[in-house]
Parts: sequence; C-alpha cells; structure tokens
Amino acid sequence: MSKRKIKDGQEERGGTAFRRAMIAAGAIAAAAALVYLAGAFFFAGHYYWRTWIDGTDYSFRSREQVREELLNPSVSYELRIKGREDMEDVITPAELEMIYVFDNTLDKLNAQMTGLKWPVMFFRRGDYELPKMVTFSEEALHERLENTVFFDKSNLHAPVDAYISGYSREKGYEIVEEYPGTILDFDKVRAAVVEALEDLADTLDLTQGGFYRDAAVKADNKNLARALEKVNRYVSAEVTYDWNGEKEVIDGEVISEWITIDGSRVSLDEEAARAYINGLAKKHDTYGRDRNFTTSNGNTILLKSGSYGWWTDRAGETQALLASIRNGEQVEKEPLYFARGYTTGAPGEDIGNSYVEIDMGNQHLYLYIDGEIILESDFVSGNIARGYGTPAGVFGLTYKERNATLRGENYATPVDYWMPFNGNIGMHDAGWRNSFGGDIYMRSGSHGCINLPRDKAEIIYGYMEHNFPIVCYY
Repeated sequence: MSKRKIKDGQEERGGTAFRRAMIAAGAIAAAAALVYLAGAFFFAGHYYWRTWIDGTDYSFRSREQVREELLNPSVSYELRIKGREDMEDVITPAELEMIYVFDNTLDKLNAQMTGLKWPVMFFRRGDYELPKMVTFSEEALHERLENTVFFDKSNLHAPVDAYISGYSREKGYEIVEEYPGTILDFDKVRAAVVEALEDLADTLDLTQGGFYRDAAVKADNKNLARALEKVNRYVSAEVTYDWNGEKEVIDGEVISEWITIDGSRVSLDEEAARAYINGLAKKHDTYGRDRNFTTSNGNTILLKSGSYGWWTDRAGETQALLASIRNGEQVEKEPLYFARGYTTGAPGEDIGNSYVEIDMGNQHLYLYIDGEIILESDFVSGNIARGYGTPAGVFGLTYKERNATLRGENYATPVDYWMPFNGNIGMHDAGWRNSFGGDIYMRSGSHGCINLPRDKAEIIYGYMEHNFPIVCYY
C-alpha cells in the first residue's frame, strides 16, 4: 500500500514539471512571436539596423521620412562655396528650384526589406547607393551666382603685380608681393557650381583650380629679382668728394632720386646726375669769377677773373660718377678738374697766403710766402702806348723754365728765368734794361711780360711752382 502511494507521488511531481516546462516554452515562444510580430510591424515602415544609403546611416529611420529627405534635396543638402579673403556663400536647393530624379532603386530596396524578414539584419549590413540626377533652374542659378558675395561689386578688387618698393635708407629697395585680387571668371565658376550640384558636393573651393584672375608678375619673378639686384647695387654706391676743400657725399638717398623703375626695367637718369654735378660745380668752382682782394697798400679791390681757380670737368665727372654708381662703388675722390686753384676756398680765398702781387699802377711787385713778404721789386710791364698793356686778373703759373728764348713776330730774346702765367705773358729777367719801375711801361714797356731785374727774377723763380697765384691789377 505504501509503495503505490510513493509511485503515484513521483508521477504527480513529474507531470507537474513537464507542464511547467511546456508552459515556459510556450511563454518564450509567445514572447518571441510577439517580438517578431512587433519587429515585423515596426520594420514594415522603418529601415533595418545597419542600413546605409549613399554613405548615410538610416538605421531604424522611418521609410517615409527617409524618402522625403532623399527625394527633397532641400531637406539635407546645401553647397558651401569658399573664396579668397574669407569670402563664403551657401547655395540651397530651394533657391535653384532643385529636385532629385531617381530610378526605382529605392522602391526595390523597400520591397526587398520587408517587415517579415527583419531578423536578417543581425547577420548582414546593408550598403546601398541610389542612382539619381539633379535638376535645377539655369536662370535661377545664373541670378543666384550674380548675387553671391563673390560677384558683389564692392568685393571686386583687381590683382596687383609684385613690384619693387620705394627706397629706404635702412633696407634699400625690396620686392612687394603681388596682391592676387578677387576677380573671378564667372563662366568658369558657373560651370564648377553646376558640376558640384550634379555631384551633390558639399563644398566648392574657388581658391583652387584657376577660377581667379591672378597677378601677371609674382614676387619670385626672375626679371624682378634681377632688377632688384641692379637697383640695390646702384644705391649701395657712395662717392665722397673732396670738392675744393669741402666734403660732398652722393649716396643712396641722392642716387635713388635718379632711378626710375618700370616693372622690371631700371633706368638711371643721366640728365639728373649731370644737373647735380653741375650744381656742385657751380657751388665750388672759382674759375672765371671775380674776387675781392686786399692789396699790400691796404686797399680792397675787385679783381677780374683771369685764368685761375677751380674749374670742374662737369661732363667727365658726370660720366665717372655714373660708372661708379653702376658698379656700386664706394670711393673717396676729388672731381675731375680742367683747372685747379693753388689752395682751396671761395673766390679770393683760393689765392691763399702765398702769391705774387703785381701792382702795375705802381710798377711794383710783392712775393708773399705763407702771408709774409719775402721779396719786393720794381718791374716794367706791357707797353701801354703800343697796346701791349699787361692784362689784369688772377692767374696761375703755367710752368717755369731756365734759359729759354722768347720769340715774337719781330724778336727772339734769350732769358735766364722764364715764368709764364697768361699764355705767352710771364715774368722773366730783363738784363737789357738799366732801370725798372716808374712810368717806363707807358711808352717803353714790354710786349706784355713782367720784366724783372735778374737777381729778383732768380729769387722768385726759386719759389715758383705750377699754379702758383699771380695777381695783377692797376
């Protein structure tokens, strides 16, 4: 009796466990069915997990919303255009009446991706591309481009070529970089925008691809570099003159005023250089100018020019200066002279303190050395009655010669000491005369020379050298 009861209890417990297992399995099956049905219902109107269309993840997205986005470009698309000087504009599809034209690929995709098959999404990823075309209004595009910031007249600036700057003492000349400008080729931009729209590109960079009109001459232009080298060589020149005792400097500041730069062509204004040299010569030359002179008697007189003083070779010095500039030389020099004074200084000062003073009115001569009278002597000058009067003025000794023969139309006279200073007029000994001074010169004077006693002529001769000043006056 007890054994049967035990067996029945075991059977009862086993049946209960089975029923429970079946109930659990049924519950799981019901839950799975519910999940499946819910998924089928959801994915009947939504895209599977890991669904990518044209590079965009549309997982779990509503098919109607996705269709709206894909078919209506204004929902998700815009073209951003970038240009120079941080200019930027955005073109939207609505402005161009832009629409997409698709084939039936999206419909096929939706038909294949049924709600009942949604579990396959756990086993594969879907990547799809939709063949499509865009259409837009050509007129609207043209008008929209005209109204972009890129073609706004206030933003249009022409390019400027690289060029050589003005001169500065610190840096000389430099190359100023070109300015690229903001002038665009409208037709090229329009064609690029059309292509970008058709490709649904997000951005279009106008700084690349040759859309802008560029400067013709860039900073790395070889001709410009050669011109820069030339012009800086010119202004590197410095000519320091000792001009009749005064310092004159011609440097880059001065030279730059004579330089003309036209693109990569450099020219040096020779006329300006000549005018500058002429100005300095006029300032410092004393040749041909009247002078105030204080005689040994204490009278201040006005001396006529004569052939004495500083006389610049203006043409020669201009060419020498231009050569120094072209070679970029730095030199210290005197200018070229046709004639030189015995000492430096303004007219009158250029006679200095060593000179021969010939007072023809009193027929008396003085020899000054360093401001001291070394010798005095009477003399006989040119015959006034016969028109041979000795010219007044200031002269420089031409040369001196011992034992010379003086020749004229009707004479040949030997002398021991010959010291010419005005053509064939000079000082010399006159051994044939017994007396000097007084008014001899009025009727029995020389042919223009200064006749001296031999001993006086000998002493004077010893002090004479080229260009020694001879002052003659009445």
